[in-house]
Amino acid sequence: MDDRRLWQIIKDSWRKIQANFDLAIQPLVSESSLSMREWMLILAALTFEPEDTTPSHLMVRGPYTSSDRYLSGLEKVANAGYFERVGEGRYRLTESGKGIANTFIELARDAMTASTPPGEDLSILATLFDRLVKECLETPPPPDTWSIGLSYKLMPAKQPPVPFIEQAISCLAAYRDDAHLASWCSSGLSASAMECLSLVWRGQANTFRELFGKLEFRGHPESVYLDAIVELRERDYLEGSRNSLRLTESGEQFREHVEELTDQYFYKPWSCLAYSEKETIANLLPKI
Repeated sequence: MDDRRLWQIIKDSWRKIQANFDLAIQPLVSESSLSMREWMLILAALTFEPEDTTPSHLMVRGPYTSSDRYLSGLEKVANAGYFERVGEGRYRLTESGKGIANTFIELARDAMTASTPPGEDLSILATLFDRLVKECLETPPPPDTWSIGLSYKLMPAKQPPVPFIEQAISCLAAYRDDAHLASWCSSGLSASAMECLSLVWRGQANTFRELFGKLEFRGHPESVYLDAIVELRERDYLEGSRNSLRLTESGEQFREHVEELTDQYFYKPWSCLAYSEKETIANLLPKI
């Protein structure tokens, strides 16, 4: 089983698992008047404990979003009573915040367990995912294991298996983020320039207006992305007018190298699984 193909199967199954518990958490989310993005801040704060939650903490894994956008989200959660302000730009979960975060997790995990197909013994899947996640945590850098380490703090017991498997997949997604950041951060390219480069590389935007339209949710003003375009041109990664952006040969090579390094770092620990064990994951996981 090819690792890239297996990862795609895992991601497809993860989306299916998440869809199964979305209905269970929707009433709680709706009653809170918070968006799902703001709920993710509450869950992130749970993993940061005992440290405070700050925009700079959040930007380690998500450097593409502006500090101001993170701060406004943190403020909204604080105004709802789930964070307390402990300093300028620093927040901690209140008792109410801890309680509602745990309720969110319990509702989701109960729904996952209830949707487990009858007669399926998924313990072998939990064991294989456990081994893979631990191998990721123990593999020497690069990448660092900051994101996966935080995600691992939320790992439940192996039984029932589906909540354990879902959180293990979340850990793998975090490790993928660790690998991606390690693949380009040492280049000195700004996060905004990297994201612009990726959108053009994927064919998702070829004008500045398209770029800004797709990235406006990050909370940066237009000037940040105009500066990013200048940065990419100065490195000879991008050429053309604002109405016709295209990668240069150097830009194409750089972005492909980033992808290759990301894969190299991410899949390095996967050798801990035998071919037959990868086949077992590919065959059993879609049944959840």
